[in-house]
Amino acid sequence: MALFRPYERTKSSGDRIAGLTPKEERAKRKTRPAEETAEPAKVTEPPTKVKVPRKKSGPTPSRREAEAARMERLHPTLTPREQRKADARARAEARANAWDKVERSPERTLLRDFVDTRWTVAEFLMPAMILIMAAMMVFMRSNDATISVAIGSLMWGLLALSVIQLAIMWRGYKRLLDERHPDTPKRGLFMYMFNRALMIRRFRQPSPRIGRGEAI
Repeated sequence: MALFRPYERTKSSGDRIAGLTPKEERAKRKTRPAEETAEPAKVTEPPTKVKVPRKKSGPTPSRREAEAARMERLHPTLTPREQRKADARARAEARANAWDKVERSPERTLLRDFVDTRWTVAEFLMPAMILIMAAMMVFMRSNDATISVAIGSLMWGLLALSVIQLAIMWRGYKRLLDERHPDTPKRGLFMYMFNRALMIRRFRQPSPRIGRGEAI
């Protein structure tokens, strides 16, 4: 009997590890999809647009020419007819601005409120006079002088009442104006009060901003 066995080749460590790996795992590794092993695709950026310089339509204007073109845009050359229209429009705008400035003055604002808060005989004077004149024309054909005289007296009576009421209102307004805005000139305010009181409330301009009987 021999003391030593004949030489047997032993398995390497790699073969031993491979023998320990299950067969299914080895099959999965062999059948992996190509996408997992393939390198990721590179993202390509879109090409940038290159600005093409515009071609000049003509020679570059000089500084004097550019200044003249700018002044022509600011102050265009007008024909005589267009100039007259522009002047008339400018004058109308200047008058409107001056009128608005006057209307917004404190003494006129107070006067409008003072008139608008009251009933006045003058605001009914124009409609009453129209009716009285129509009645007088009707009764003049009937040759009845008594009725015509009575109607005429009624018209004069309404006019007298209007004047008396306006005089009382003017005294009250002057006292109120001296309390609110002392040393304010009163020139032209009486006629402004008369015109405001004579106009029917609905057609007054600027429109009333205060109701009848309200405190100023």
